[in-house]
Amino acid sequence: MSKSSPPSPDIWERGCVMYARKDSGQAWMQPHIHGDKKFEWPNSAKLIRVSSIDDPALATSCEPVERANSNHSFTEGLAHSVGLRKKPMRVYSMVKYAAIARGDAELFMKFARTGYKEKIWDHAAGVVIVEEAGGVVTDAGGRPLDFSKGPYLEGLDRGIIIVVVVYLVRTNELLRRILDGAYLHF
Repeated sequence: MSKSSPPSPDIWERGCVMYARKDSGQAWMQPHIHGDKKFEWPNSAKLIRVSSIDDPALATSCEPVERANSNHSFTEGLAHSVGLRKKPMRVYSMVKYAAIARGDAELFMKFARTGYKEKIWDHAAGVVIVEEAGGVVTDAGGRPLDFSKGPYLEGLDRGIIIVVVVYLVRTNELLRRILDGAYLHF
């Protein structure tokens, strides 16, 4: 495939790669390269941005598929409290970061069960991609995630929240008030 010919539409259905450079303000998405095809950047990469939806009733949230390390009913109650009305997308692994970075969802909340430790490799790359696409990633107390303390996210305040900027102040403030009054023992 030459640099001047666009990739076929079905190439996006086979998966994609997302990448960003810290503090660049840009995040990119491109299809996987299959077979002997060779692309040179920016090839078929597309600049991605978080959603601009600012009405919680229209927003889409994400939550982990696995119930083993997350409390779905608690998260569902919080989502309803901040005005979300759509059923959440259940996603695996890094898909939560991808969905928010490319504008398919506006909010992700995860409140792990007691004893579960979040691993930095499950979050570090996704945090950079979301932030460069215009989103924010914090713990439930509104603090940035700290990747400097070893293989686990030590000192995490109750959970992880990924949000587009238009929701940041409204959602984090409301969640802090709700969480401060809630007993978070799962």
